[in-house]
Amino acid sequence: MSQTIFFSSQRLCRWWLTPLLLLLLSSPAPATALPPDQLIRQAVSQLIDELTAHRAELETDQARLYAMVERTIVPHIAFDKVARLILGNHWKSARPEQRSRFAGAFKSLLIHTYATAIFGYTGAEEILYKPFELKANERLGVVPTDVILPGTAPVPVNYFFLREKSGQWKMYDIQIDGVSLVLSYRNQYRQVIEADGLDSLIESLARKNAKD
Repeated sequence: MSQTIFFSSQRLCRWWLTPLLLLLLSSPAPATALPPDQLIRQAVSQLIDELTAHRAELETDQARLYAMVERTIVPHIAFDKVARLILGNHWKSARPEQRSRFAGAFKSLLIHTYATAIFGYTGAEEILYKPFELKANERLGVVPTDVILPGTAPVPVNYFFLREKSGQWKMYDIQIDGVSLVLSYRNQYRQVIEADGLDSLIESLARKNAKD
């Protein structure tokens, strides 16, 4: 994959992760299956506590930073579904080991990119919540919000959740101003897959992750 594709992916990921950070700063990993809107509205998250208490150490210890991000963020995201949606039709033709490798590589990409962006959180950002919407026989849910960053107009941000068999709600997509994270990555990666194959994409993601 070209450096241009990687740069675009990282820049896109940081933009998407700004509202995701706001979401997770207000939603600790739940002991019970809370609805998404209650999850978002929870105060004092594990992540903000750790960031506040250990900021200096996290800024100098990359391994510890990655571990904290994985521990506090990964449980909130349905990575298997995200991987399926991003690969689209290529998921169906992919071998099981390719699916597993891609899901792992993409998860690492998000963790690494999120870790570099997390220190940009200032506390001045705000979320205005709108009524929670249930869809698909209450298996899917959408939390519509407006995100207000300092000095900017409100940006509509919709968080899409699915209810797993356990009853837990997990996020599988975010739409910012009508643009989907999943579809944006699908469009980027489809070009690479069609030109060089899925293995090439996975290997390129793995190399990028290894450098971070």
